[in-house]
Order: sequence, then C-alpha cells, then structure tokens
Amino acid sequence: MSRRERLAWTALIAFALVLRLGALGARPPHHDEAIHCDFAYNLMTQGTYRYDPTYHGPLIYYVIAPLFALFGASTTVGRVYPALAGVALVALPLALRRRLGSGAAWWSGLLLAISPVFLYYSRFAREDMPVAFFTALALTLFLRVRRSGWKPIPWIGVAAAGHAVMKETFYVTVPLMGLSAYVVALRDGVWASVRRAFAWIDRYRIAVGTAILWFVAITVTLFTFFFMHPEDWAFPVKAITYWYKQHEVQRVGGPWFYYLPRLSLYEFLPILAALVWAVRRRRRLKRLEVFCLAWGFSAVALYAYLGEKTPWLLVHQVLPFIPLAGAQLSRTFSSRGRWWSRALASAGLLATAWSALASSFLYPAITTSNPHAELIVYVQTTPEEQALANRGLALAATRPEGVVAAVDGEGSWPLSWQWKRIPVWWGAPTAGMHPPIVVCDPDKEAAVRAVLGDGYAVKRIPLRAWWVETAAGATPAAVLRWFFTRRAWSPIGATDVVVFEAKTT
Repeated sequence: MSRRERLAWTALIAFALVLRLGALGARPPHHDEAIHCDFAYNLMTQGTYRYDPTYHGPLIYYVIAPLFALFGASTTVGRVYPALAGVALVALPLALRRRLGSGAAWWSGLLLAISPVFLYYSRFAREDMPVAFFTALALTLFLRVRRSGWKPIPWIGVAAAGHAVMKETFYVTVPLMGLSAYVVALRDGVWASVRRAFAWIDRYRIAVGTAILWFVAITVTLFTFFFMHPEDWAFPVKAITYWYKQHEVQRVGGPWFYYLPRLSLYEFLPILAALVWAVRRRRRLKRLEVFCLAWGFSAVALYAYLGEKTPWLLVHQVLPFIPLAGAQLSRTFSSRGRWWSRALASAGLLATAWSALASSFLYPAITTSNPHAELIVYVQTTPEEQALANRGLALAATRPEGVVAAVDGEGSWPLSWQWKRIPVWWGAPTAGMHPPIVVCDPDKEAAVRAVLGDGYAVKRIPLRAWWVETAAGATPAAVLRWFFTRRAWSPIGATDVVVFEAKTT
C-alpha cells in the first residue's frame, strides 16, 4: 500500500470517527434506546437478563453493561457500541482492497461513512449497525479464504454468531444469502456449483466444523445467559415464532412500498451507482458482483413483503449495493471517467452528504414545534422532553432527599431511563404529595390538578413525535422543497404529556 493510500484510509477512518462520536448524546433517547440502556443497566447492577425476542438478542446488553461500568450509565455511552461498529464497518473494505481493487475499496468505505442511513443508525443504541458489521465481516472472511487459506473460516462462525446474538434479522439474511448464491450458481451451472461447494467444504472440513462449533457454542452460551436459563437453548424457535406473528399482525405496519421513497431520497447514490456498474459490465460481472446484486434486490423485495416496516431496516437493504457502487465511483473518478459522469457523481455525493448532515445533526429529532422532519427518523422523543428530563436531573442535584417527581402514564418512557438514579414516584401523586415535578397523560390532568391544588404551573408538551407522511401532499415540488429545506410536506403528530411544575422551584 502506498503512502498516499495509507493517508487516504487514515483520513477516512478519522472522518468516520468524528461523524459518529461527535455530539453523540445531543439527540433525546428514542423509546427503544431507553429500553436497551435500561436493560443493560439492570444487567450491570442486578445481574439479571432473560432472552425475549421482543427486545432482540443479548449481545447489545452484554456489551453496553461493561461500558456503563467503565464510563458511567448514560444514553451517550449506550450509543458508543453502535458508533464504533459503524466506524469498523467503514474500515472493513480495507481488508478486501486486493479483491475489490484499492480504489473500489476506499470508495466503498466513503459511501459507508457518509450514508445517511448508516450514519444515523451508527449514532443510535440499536442493533442494526453491529449486525451490518458482523454480516459484512462474515462475507469478508469468506472472501479472504482464497488468499489466506483455512485460517479465516473459524472466524466466520464467530461473525455469524455475532449477528445471531444481536438480532433476529439473522433468519432473514441467511436465506437471502442462500438465494443469492443460488443465482450465482444458475449462471455458472447449478450442479457444477454444487460440486465446487462440496469440494470446498471437504477441503476445509476441519475449519468448517470448527466454525460451526464456535457458532453453536457462542449462541447457546449467550442466549441462555451463560446457562442460567438453559431452557432458552432453542432460541431459533422462540425468535422465528415471535417475529412471524409480528409479520402477520403487522404491529408496526406500512404499505409494501414503505422503503422505496426512503431508498430513493436518501440512498439513491449507492443504488444508482451499483446499477450503472452492473449495466456497464453486464455479461462480465464476476461472481461476487452477481451475488451482491441478487442479495440487494432480494433484500429490498423481502423487506417490502415483511409486515414490520421501520426505517432502521433500510441498513440491511443498502449494504449489498455498497461494493458495486464503490467500484463504479472508483472508475468514475479515475482517468477513465467522463467529465459529465464526475459531475453527476459529485452532485450525488454532495446531496448524500447534505442528507447525512441534516438527519444526524440538524433535524435528528421530530417535534410539533419545528416544521422540519426526516423520513428515516422514526417516532422520536422530542427536545421538549429532553429539556424536562434535564430539569429533573438538575433539581435532583439540589435536593439530596425527597421525591423529585411523580410520573404516570406515557411519560414513563423514556423518563424511567433518564431518571433512573434519582428519587421518582412512578405513579399518579396521592393525597398529600407535592413533588416539584409531576408528569401525567392529558386525560389525567383534572384528577392530578385536584390532588396537587394550587401552586403549580401547568403546560402541555409533546413527548414523542412523528411525521404523518401523506401521499396527497407529496407533490414533486413539495418533495424537492423538502430535500433542500427538510420542511415536512404534511403534519407532524405527537403524543403529549402534561407537566406540573411547582412555582417555588
């Protein structure tokens, strides 16, 4: 590797670190983030955990809990693991620079660094960014076998286990990869491909067996909480049964095309660049390129079919297109690229960078008091709620004794995480109670007012907000205006709470 290339990779990784760790705690905690942090805190302080597929796999808690012990329990620390996984994902193409080409590898890293979806969910205490890293790591290790021999193979089992113990998307990704391998086999001849596969397994049978053994050992150990819950050894049945039911009832539903506008408006660059690369090469596509194309399109199709529709699942749809897009951008910005293709690619890079900046730093939270909103930001805790949480923490610092607040109803999350270590009455105030802060649902306002009496200032604030996306208002002009200004073309909705604050505080 030349000195220039080393400097380019160093700068890219440093850039990814700054994007992912800078102002990491500025956004209020999402409902799910509060749950993940709360579970990790309980694991750290009480040593309790039991696998529940509702809250995904155990690894996120096993990682965040030690981080809390080392650096303190906070939402910011809870986001460090996904942030570092995001940085590692940006650096991962470096391990394939000989297979992809040095230019394609670096451009793939840059696309991962500035991707709005990858950046936003690298700064989010959820499982999707570590899952993307483990998925890409397993594929990278497999591709390294041709050069390094059997040594990477056992680590494929570790990487696959990392995905499995993070999130149940494992049971989606593995079939998609199997289907993509079949598409490659169709081009090369199915039986010839099967014979090659069996020959490969036979050649590396000890390493493959070791990989399987490591996968089973890691997953069973972690899902059973180090054998404290041996009944959870059948975790795949538990996971698939639960999530198939969620698919059927569409707990978090949406239209089949839910992801298409988001892919078009945020991740158009890697998808279009990958398609240009595929069209240019056509019959000259290599096996890896065919695999990535099949994986990408089948992922978009399957997630359109599945009943669960959430923006963080975009991560798993965009990932397969990245290596192809990196190859195309490498060619575009080389001496072989045309001036107009460079101009188009540069415009795409600038538009992608703007979307990444807006979604992660300018408008990462939605509220009814601000007309700006992002399509990849889901139901999100509001800045008004964060200000309330901060007031409670400040008040607790001045009151060594006594209840600081009473919280009843919807406000329990994420306040039960944010106020984890201060004295709070988790319920409606009773006769004789006069805490400095009381939070309740709007339909309980009259009852709480009757208990508290005079002496409180009362206001209603949005707790969680979301963009009510309507197709009726999504005219081309409105969408174009949104892209440049981020002003939503339809209303912003919210769940409100009522806050009573003692006038003497």
